[in-house]
Amino acid sequence: MKKITLIAILMVSFMTNAQVILSENFEGSNFTLPTTWGNENLQPMGDASLLWTLDTGGDAYYATTEPNTYLYTASCGMSGNYAIFNSDAYGSAGGAANSAFTSPAFDCTGLSTVILTFNQWFTAGYGGEAFVEVSADGGSTWTNVLTYDATVTGLEYDPQTIDITAIVGTSATSHVRFRYAGDYAYYYIIDDIVVQQPAGSAPDAVTTPNPANAAADVTINAYTAGDGTVYKWVEVGFTSATTGDLATSFDATYSLNADLSDPVLTDTNYDGSASNNGSLWGTTVDAGWQANTTYYWKATAININGQTDSDIWSFTTAGDPLGVDGFTIEALSVSPNPVKDVITINSPVGFDSVEVFNQLGQLVLKSNASLINNNKLDLSALNPGMYMLQIKADNKSKTVKIIKE
Repeated sequence: MKKITLIAILMVSFMTNAQVILSENFEGSNFTLPTTWGNENLQPMGDASLLWTLDTGGDAYYATTEPNTYLYTASCGMSGNYAIFNSDAYGSAGGAANSAFTSPAFDCTGLSTVILTFNQWFTAGYGGEAFVEVSADGGSTWTNVLTYDATVTGLEYDPQTIDITAIVGTSATSHVRFRYAGDYAYYYIIDDIVVQQPAGSAPDAVTTPNPANAAADVTINAYTAGDGTVYKWVEVGFTSATTGDLATSFDATYSLNADLSDPVLTDTNYDGSASNNGSLWGTTVDAGWQANTTYYWKATAININGQTDSDIWSFTTAGDPLGVDGFTIEALSVSPNPVKDVITINSPVGFDSVEVFNQLGQLVLKSNASLINNNKLDLSALNPGMYMLQIKADNKSKTVKIIKE
């Protein structure tokens, strides 16, 4: 799946004729957060000094080797300064935080549509949670419009467009706040916050589905991630409209029912307009994409003014690459590599045996699946050096080069 890369450019064009009632990009003359925004650690969570701060440089901490400028990539859309609550930076001695960063009041009087947009980056882990909330009564009560709770894993960094009309109505004392709760967890970053009544229209519907409507024997592919997890995916695409106001994002919805009732999968922020886009779904034979199954689906084109659904299309899958009949030996992988003592053999359908050869081609270790505990092979008896693992499964084999440290 690919992220939308044009949202920042398109947002500028939408704002040109929009009625903007709140705008904050944190690019003030002094390197401080705007004093018009509230910044407090809500009680009864803890230390009042645990607050949001200003940062710059685009470094997404702990995402990969630092420093990096991930926040400044088109998929995140940030630039210059941004606001951050960095729970990790406060450390284990900082204490629990429930820190809220609250906008000044904005006036929705006379508006028929009110849209909130912002760029963000949330790194999940260690119980940290982030919330975006809106108030129509001066901050007395709050309605949640976005939550990243402790069940979220990995990263969330999609630009957000949220219709808050039903919440704020025509209130003259509306607020939005960004809240982070955690204790020595990770962080939440926000930038380019805009509340506006947009000018324009919803995008035209996408066309030309790939696979073609009613296509049969559509391939379910296997993809091995860096951690050895094997994912199933189906290449799904479409052609986005070039007429009218352009879409800034797309959703794809799949169901086993022709009317798309009871969806089985929804891909948000899915860009199917380019080639080789795939919907990842499932890591086992029983989970995710199923063999010889008809799926009905649609693509939804979205921009700040609304959204438009495509027609409902269908396709029927071929065999499952993780099933015995369709097993792909290339789905086998090992980790870690290099390895010190114990290596894990990642196989979606199991394996029959493993043979280890040294650089002279001599067999130095052999084991079958029944003798290996949880797919883990103990190599501690081998001397440091390079070895070849030959893994056999379903009368096929794959050889993997490993380094023993």
